[in-house]
Amino acid sequence: MRTDESRRLYERALRYVPTGTHSNSRVRAPHPLYFLRAHGAYLWDADGNRWTDFVMGNGAVILGHGDEHVNERVKEALDAGLGAGVESDLSVTAAEAFLRLVTTAEQVRFANTGTEAMMHAVHAARAATGRPAIAKVEGAYHGWWDDVYVSTWPDLAAAGEPSDPRPLPGAGGLSATAVGSAVVLPFNDLATAERILTANRDRVAALLLEPAMIDVGYVPPEPGYLEGLRELTRRLGIVLVFDELLTGFRLGTGGAQGRFGVTPDLSIWGKGLANGFPIAAVAGTRELMSRTEPGPGNAAFVGTFNGYRPALAAAVATLERLADGAVIRSLQERSRRFAEAFEAIGREAGVPVRLHAAGGHFQPYFTSAVVRDYRSAATTDAAAYAAWSDAAEAAGLMVPGKPLLHGAFSHAHTDADLEALLEATREALLREGSRHA
Repeated sequence: MRTDESRRLYERALRYVPTGTHSNSRVRAPHPLYFLRAHGAYLWDADGNRWTDFVMGNGAVILGHGDEHVNERVKEALDAGLGAGVESDLSVTAAEAFLRLVTTAEQVRFANTGTEAMMHAVHAARAATGRPAIAKVEGAYHGWWDDVYVSTWPDLAAAGEPSDPRPLPGAGGLSATAVGSAVVLPFNDLATAERILTANRDRVAALLLEPAMIDVGYVPPEPGYLEGLRELTRRLGIVLVFDELLTGFRLGTGGAQGRFGVTPDLSIWGKGLANGFPIAAVAGTRELMSRTEPGPGNAAFVGTFNGYRPALAAAVATLERLADGAVIRSLQERSRRFAEAFEAIGREAGVPVRLHAAGGHFQPYFTSAVVRDYRSAATTDAAAYAAWSDAAEAAGLMVPGKPLLHGAFSHAHTDADLEALLEATREALLREGSRHA
C-alpha cells in the first residue's frame, strides 16, 4: 500500500509532536499511519487505503466503528449542548443501565480513562484500609500512574525468580518509592500469591487483578484461581479490585466477574462500555464506594469531564445493544471457531502456535509452552509473530505490531473478514514452516 500522505503528515507532525503521535502505542516503523474515517470493521487512511481493523481501539470498539444506534444517541446529546462540569439526566440513566448488567456491583461512578478509574479505586482502598501499598500481577497493565505502572511487560533478565517477582518500573520518570513499595505476584499461582500476600498483609491495601490477562494477549484464569484469591483477600482484609477495562462486556454481559462467578470489592470498566467513546467507571460495594464521598479521611472523586454527556449517551446506547447477550454470545462462538481454525493452520504448517481467544479478543502465541502467565507468554517467538503481522499488513489487515499485545474483532466483522486473516495466516505460517523444515 502507498502511504505517501501518512508520511507527509508524519513529517509535519514531528515539528510539533514527539514521535508524531499522541500515544506511544501508535508509534510504528517507518512512520505512523494517519486515518480519516472508519465504519464497521474498516478504517480508511489518509492515502485512501482501506484496512480491516483487528485492533479495534485496543478492544474498545465492540459493536463496530460508527455504530448507527450509538451515533444517533451521541448526536442527540451534542445537540442538547450540555457537556463538561455538570450532572445531567444521563448521569442517572447510564448508572442504572450499567448496574442492570453488572449485578455484582451496588454503586458506580463515572470517570474518563482507565488510568483515572484505577487511581480512584486505589485511593478508595487505601482510605478504607489505612494501608499504603498495592499488589499486582506481573506483566499486567493497569495504566501509566506510578503506583501501578510496575512490572508491566518487564525484562525477565531483571525480574527476579518466578516465585518472587521483583517490582520494576514500567517506564522512566516514575517514583522509585512507589515502584519499590509494590508487591508483585505471578498469575495463576495461588500458592505463591498466598505466601507473598500473607507476608505483606499489614501494608497491602488492594490486590489489582485482570480476571483474565489481556494486555499480554489473552490468558484465562485457571479453575479455582479467582475463587482462591477472593477467599484469601477477604481473610487478609485486602480490597480485591478487578480491572475489567478489557474483559468487561466482552467476556460476559456482567463482565468477567459475572462469567466466572467471582465478585470483587471494586472493579474498573472502560473500553467496550461505550463502543470507543472516552469513558470509564468505578463500581463496587456501597461501603467501599462511600469512601469516594466527601468526608474526613475519604478519597477524592473529582473531574471536570466526569459524566460528560455525549460519552454517557454512547454508554447507554452501547449497553442497550449488549443487554440481551446476543452480541457477546456471538463474539464468544466466533472466537472459539477462529481459534480452532488458526491452530489447525499451525499444525498444517508445522509451526507451534496457540491461539487464545474469547469475546473477540485474540492472541497468537508462537510457542509450544502452555501459556498461563506473563513468563510463559514471553516464550512466544517474536520473529514468527513479526512474519505473521507483516503478512497481515500486506493483505490490508491491521493487527498489533508487537508480540505481546492483543488483537480484537467486533460484532461488525464478517466471516469473510476473519477468513481473510486466516488466509494471511496460512501464507505466513506455511512460509515459516518451510523456512525451518
